[in-house]
Amino acid sequence: MATPEVRTSTPRVTEGSTDAGTVAWTRAQTAAFLGPRLEPEQLARVGAAFEGNRLRGAYADPDPTPVATLRSWDAELTVPGGTVTADTITGIGVRSTHRRRGLTDRLLTEDLGAAARAGAAAAVLTSTQGALYERWGFGLATRTRSLTVDTARARFRDPVARGTVETVDRPDAALALARPVFERARRRHPGALERLASQWDQILVGAGPWNGFEPDRTRQVVVWRDDDGRPAGYVVHRVEEGWFASGAATLGVVDLQVLTPTAYVELWRHLCSQDLVGTVTWSSASADEALPWLLTDPRAAVVGEDHAMLWLRVLDVPGLLSARRYPTEDALVLEIDDPLGHARGTWRLDTHDRIAPAVARTGGDADVALSVTSLGAVVLGGVDPRTLARADRLAERSPGAAGRLARMLAAPSVPWNGTRF
Repeated sequence: MATPEVRTSTPRVTEGSTDAGTVAWTRAQTAAFLGPRLEPEQLARVGAAFEGNRLRGAYADPDPTPVATLRSWDAELTVPGGTVTADTITGIGVRSTHRRRGLTDRLLTEDLGAAARAGAAAAVLTSTQGALYERWGFGLATRTRSLTVDTARARFRDPVARGTVETVDRPDAALALARPVFERARRRHPGALERLASQWDQILVGAGPWNGFEPDRTRQVVVWRDDDGRPAGYVVHRVEEGWFASGAATLGVVDLQVLTPTAYVELWRHLCSQDLVGTVTWSSASADEALPWLLTDPRAAVVGEDHAMLWLRVLDVPGLLSARRYPTEDALVLEIDDPLGHARGTWRLDTHDRIAPAVARTGGDADVALSVTSLGAVVLGGVDPRTLARADRLAERSPGAAGRLARMLAAPSVPWNGTRF
C-alpha cells in the first residue's frame, strides 16, 4: 500500500460556499470525530468557515478525501504582560482504516515546522486526549473547573444591584457589544486567544456542523452596563434542561467575560435570580472563580474538579520569553531538551530590565534543566516549577533554582482560556 502524501491547502470561498477540495477535507474531519453525515451543500458551508485556515491532509491517491486531517491558523495568544502569535491547531483526525501508521506524527510535525519557520512563538491546542500530545512537546498550560450553583441558596453578600442588564436578541448587535468586551478581557488572562468569526458565531448563535446549522433557540446573550451606560461584561447562556419536568430549569453558561468586579457580580446575580431556574452550571470556569466568596453561603456554588484546557508548545524560546513580563529581577540559565529541535539549547533569561527582558543562547552552566513539554506547562505561570521538580520533570542544577524560576514566572492572574477549539 502506497504511503499517503501530505498536502496543504486553503479554502476558496465563493458566496458562502467553498471548493470541492475543502468539502472533501471537511467530510473526512467530520467523520473522524464521529459527526453526523452532512449533505454536500452543508459541508460546503462548514468549509467556508475555515477561510484563511491551513488545511493539512494525508491523501491516498486517487481518493480526493484525505485519510488524516489537521487544521491550523494564527491567533494572538495572551502571555503575562504581553501577547505572541500562536499556531492554533485543531481537527486532528485519522480515518479508522488508517490508524497507527504515523499519519498524525507526519501532519503535526510538518505543521509545527512550518509554524516555526513562519515565526510563531508557540503552538496551542485543546483536546480531551491532550496528554497524547506531550510526545510532540505540548505541556498543559491552563485548566478549567466546573461550577454549579443552587439558585435557591445563592444569596449575595451585597444585596444592592448596580448598573443595568439587557438581553440582546440580534446576533449582529450581540457581536458588536460582546467583541470589544472580550478583546479587552482576554488580555488580562494568560492563555486566552483571539477568536475567529466562526467561533463567535458558534458561541453567540449555537449553529454549527454538529446540529445541522440550526441555531440554538434557547441561547441568550445578556450585556451588563455600568451607571454611565458603558458595556463592561456579558454572558451567553442556554437552557440545558427545561423546567417542565422538575419545575426548575438548568441554565448552562456558554461564555462569560467581564472588565470589572461589579460586572462579574451583577451578571451572576442575573443568572441566579431568573424565574423557573433552579441550577446554573459552567463547565469552563477558571480555576480561581470568585463566585463562592460573593455568597452568604459559599456552599451554594459547588466548584468541581479541574479539567485540562490549553496545551502549549514552545517554538521560539527568545520570542516567547521576551514577550512576557516578570515580577522579579533575576537571571537564570535554562537547558531545554526538545526532540524536534525548535526550542533545544541552553538559554540565559535575564529579567533585570522589566520592560525588555533579555533571552539569549549561552554556553554557561545551566541552573535548571527541563523538557520543552515542561517549559510549556510553566511558561504562563500556571504550574509551579517546584512542583515539576518534585515530579522529576525539572532538574535543579543550582540550589534553589526552581524557586527562583517560580518567582520569575509568576503571573498576575491565573492562566485561563475559556474558548475550546
